[in-house]
Amino acid sequence: MEAASLDPQTRIRYEAREKALKDMASLRGEGLREGKQEVAKKMLSKGLDIELIVEMTELSYEEVTSLRDEMNH
Repeated sequence: MEAASLDPQTRIRYEAREKALKDMASLRGEGLREGKQEVAKKMLSKGLDIELIVEMTELSYEEVTSLRDEMNH
């Protein structure tokens, strides 16, 4: 549906819905990342190899080493 062709009230509702859908998708992405970070922390606490953690969580090497450093301080 093309937003420009809608009456003003319907267009406002349409744009609000689109924004809400984008916001929900963004939150899911953030939640997924936080979950991966928690798993990585557990793996680090068990002494697992960083490369394995990177492979299994799909976090970057830098993210995993940063988490390790945070845990050690």
